[in-house]
Amino acid sequence: MRKWALWTLTVPAFCVVALVDLAALAYGVKAFAGLPSWRGIDVVFALTVSALISVEGARRVESRRRRGGALHKDLGSAWMIAAAIVLHPALAILVAVLLRIWWRIRAGKCIPYRWAFSTAVHVLAVGAAHAVFVNARELTGGNSLGLVVAMLAGAATYVVADMLLCGLAISLILPGSGRRDTVGDKDDWCVDATAATLGCLLAAASLVSPWFAFIAIPITLTAQRALLLSQLETEAQTDPKTSLGRVDWWRRRTEEMLRNSRTQREPMAVLLIDIDHFKQVNDQLGHLVGDEALRAVATILRSAIRTKDVIGRFGGEEFVIALPDTDVADATVTADRLRNAVAASPLAAMCAGVLDDPDLDPETLHLTVSIGVAVYPSDGMTVDDLLQRADKAMYAAKAAGRDRVRLAAELVQANLPRTFSVDLQAGHLQSR
Repeated sequence: MRKWALWTLTVPAFCVVALVDLAALAYGVKAFAGLPSWRGIDVVFALTVSALISVEGARRVESRRRRGGALHKDLGSAWMIAAAIVLHPALAILVAVLLRIWWRIRAGKCIPYRWAFSTAVHVLAVGAAHAVFVNARELTGGNSLGLVVAMLAGAATYVVADMLLCGLAISLILPGSGRRDTVGDKDDWCVDATAATLGCLLAAASLVSPWFAFIAIPITLTAQRALLLSQLETEAQTDPKTSLGRVDWWRRRTEEMLRNSRTQREPMAVLLIDIDHFKQVNDQLGHLVGDEALRAVATILRSAIRTKDVIGRFGGEEFVIALPDTDVADATVTADRLRNAVAASPLAAMCAGVLDDPDLDPETLHLTVSIGVAVYPSDGMTVDDLLQRADKAMYAAKAAGRDRVRLAAELVQANLPRTFSVDLQAGHLQSR
């Protein structure tokens, strides 16, 4: 018990997880205490069995899609939404819990507190969706159009409650998480919208006969395979270790950005970032910890830039960022902010939560970065020129003692071989 990953959480994260779990438990007890009868158990059976068949049928597809990141959206919530609409809250909770138990059995190893928290979120989302559906139906008079509106309101409530609670937990458990990590992007929201509308259709069909739920199985299997296409396209341009863009994807985006900068006559900056002494992490703590630390740094960098900025993994422990409409002064401020964000980050806590290892030493797992900055047009007219100048500036930062920012404009370009760079402040040559 002493080694539970739960104890690696920060105090705010622990409080949120504990409060959500306790709230779900209290709501579940209250719901079952108020259950008048077990009428509707046939709907529970039909929704649960059809959901399990759908989940098992799409197991390989969802396993592949789940690799895309910590936040994973699927269509499994459609059956819980349907249950929340057509069943008493207690029976709807039963459907949600049965599906979560099956997921726990089939998932193999997982972090227990995260499974419990996710289950609690579903329970609370089911309760909120049912309450909104009932109140909306009363407000609309209970006619056919009002029923549709009430169903949509209940489904939307479920999605929003799930998104907010999970997003809050992710932001606290994994400091530095960006919006995409916490609430998802447009593709994730489309999955939520599909699950919500499918849940409404399932609920409407179940009001006629619970066995209509089985008709949804081929629909969901086809929809989940369609979702895989988007996943494969994303994987093709995403670095698997950091979830950042691959360097070829970054270069295409940056070249487009540079063309726009030429047209608009605006500056553009390129930052080249290297983690200091990263090899020591792999040597002392192992490559699993090193990979997780690399992911953590990538998350911190991505969350500290603007949505229009483009970040990619340049290779090894190096990252590259393109900043449109950014001059030397703004680029310097941004680079220094990124450097401070990495230096001040709780890397040990971030990695311990993922690796289920509460014994990681914060002193040992403390990383800094060196950053080189080049700006269009003063430091170069092409992406290659900017990268070369940023690279020289980054090595100058390392030569000056690491954990600092250097500008390409600060370097005096002498007639030196390409494999050397000059750092005037350090007063010596840095060999490549």
